[in-house]
Amino acid sequence: MNKKSIEFETTRKDLTHLSGLLFFDDLVSRLNLVNRLSKLIPQGQVKKKLSSKEKFFTGILGFIAGAECIDDLNDFYEDGFFSSLTKGGMVAGTMHLFLDKFKLKHFEKLQDFLPKLALELRDKMFPRDNKVIIAMDATPHDQHGKLMEGVTWNYQNRWCYSSQNAFDQYGFCYGWNLMKGSAHSNTGAVEMLERIFKNVPNDRERYFRADSAYANHKIYNSLITNNVSFAICLSSLVSGPLLERNEHKIKWQKTKLQFFNSKKCQLARVYYSPRHLREGKSLRVVIVRALKDQKDRTSDSWYRYYALVTNIKVEDMSDEEVVKFYRGRGNAENFIKDLKNGIDFKHFPCRKMNKNKAWGFMGIYAYNLMRFASFLIDKRGCFLKRVRRKMVYLASEVRRGQRKIKLRFSEYIFKEVKRLTYELSTKFLQVYYRSEFVT
Repeated sequence: MNKKSIEFETTRKDLTHLSGLLFFDDLVSRLNLVNRLSKLIPQGQVKKKLSSKEKFFTGILGFIAGAECIDDLNDFYEDGFFSSLTKGGMVAGTMHLFLDKFKLKHFEKLQDFLPKLALELRDKMFPRDNKVIIAMDATPHDQHGKLMEGVTWNYQNRWCYSSQNAFDQYGFCYGWNLMKGSAHSNTGAVEMLERIFKNVPNDRERYFRADSAYANHKIYNSLITNNVSFAICLSSLVSGPLLERNEHKIKWQKTKLQFFNSKKCQLARVYYSPRHLREGKSLRVVIVRALKDQKDRTSDSWYRYYALVTNIKVEDMSDEEVVKFYRGRGNAENFIKDLKNGIDFKHFPCRKMNKNKAWGFMGIYAYNLMRFASFLIDKRGCFLKRVRRKMVYLASEVRRGQRKIKLRFSEYIFKEVKRLTYELSTKFLQVYYRSEFVT
């Protein structure tokens, strides 16, 4: 079989591989997002082309287009369609100068607005679901630079930053914060929870689940104050003594739940009154145990134990249902993984921590927009890499004239573009957004 010869030639046509950015430009416009963000970020004089809000928007579109570092903006600057959407585009040096202006007050405003946007997006996609289930988890971000502010060794002996993350059951991000690598997993968790549930209406069913790093009285009190039902894993340092004190009172029952790769598990319930808990309340502790293998048994330890602490009443959720509810927390780890792979949060590009945090917030807002778009592709949602493949990386010819931009697609791509455009428009049918920040 002869190999086909390949020849090169030029064309005067303006081509782009980022035509799918039109969906996200439309989504941002429908949300009036650029204007709503304008009072949350540093303001400066517009010396040339872009205002502060347009620079932030350029950063968001850069993440959606697949930017893995700030220098990638130089490549997008050369793309005619990207430049048209961002009023001429933006080079890496300008972005570095912009990121340097962010201060603590700007991060607090961006954190306050994040749960509002997340709830708004999920309500457009799932308007009938009244439950808001927040899962929180911290994760390390490995770094290789030796002179990066805030990068330290963590408890796993990893040279990294750490971040606090909060997602709902659909994968929308309600809270994010970049921290030093040595920060404890629950650092800033109480403040983040206050911000999140302050923006969740009182008529919603509120739930929270997290691992043992979040099992302390400050978090319990915050959740109880905000009328949130929770299930949190209890550390063995707490559950062990609790088991010993209640050893003769516990009534074990068989369950079909599988733990520790065992089909023969048992459930029990005890009550726990932590010190400093509001109003002297007690919490239910659901304990699961499974018989160890013969070789692992010792004279005083025949079982493996797993304990969950909850404020949910038995009438509302049985012990077995509490365990099933808590197991949904594992999805948060999948969302963090998607964030790292899809937005490239495995590392950060700047030496200053505040610049990295500002860059990160652009990525988080881009993530929520892409998460929304993922449900237009698949009713169960999908990873961000697939969103780019199906919705962003669409080749077309860019034609300009009469103050308009026209994109010319091949026939099979055009059909998909029409479908996605229709799906997006139906989510915002008969809805008009007015910014609370526009004066």
